[in-house]
Order: sequence, then structure tokens, then C-alpha cells
Amino acid sequence: MTNKKLTRSPRRMDTVRCECGAEIVLVHDGRVMGHAIEVHVALHMQKLKAPAGAAAEAERVRDDLIAQALIKASELENYGSHE
Repeated sequence: MTNKKLTRSPRRMDTVRCECGAEIVLVHDGRVMGHAIEVHVALHMQKLKAPAGAAAEAERVRDDLIAQALIKASELENYGSHE
């Protein structure tokens, strides 16, 4: 039996995936990562036909991507700190 945590592919660790299927590369610069997320959120906003729910949709997508980025960054930190 293999331990999935130890055999995780680096490719899966370095991106966050939006519900639309788009992937955003995880970078170590928070400002750059935030900008990439905001650009993607803006693309979602452009696709919405009803502006009434646009703010809620943007917040939901943004929160999901930020949460994924923080979780993955934490996993990378924990994975790299083992001796």
C-alpha cells in the first residue's frame, strides 16, 4: 500500500483550480498570486449576464481560490519541512 500524501504529484500541488476548470499557478509572491486571482474573478464577472448576483459570485469564486491557495501553500510548507 502506498501513502498518497508522500507520492503526491508536484504538478497537482502547484496550481489551484477554479470550479470552471481553469488552473492558476501557485506562486510564492502573495501580491502576484492575488493579482492572478483577481484577473480570473474579473473573467467570471464578464461572463455573467445578470449583474445582480455578480458581487456575490465574485466573492464566492475569490474566496474559494484564496482558500485553495492558502491550503496548498500550507501543504507545501509542511511537506518541505520534513527531514
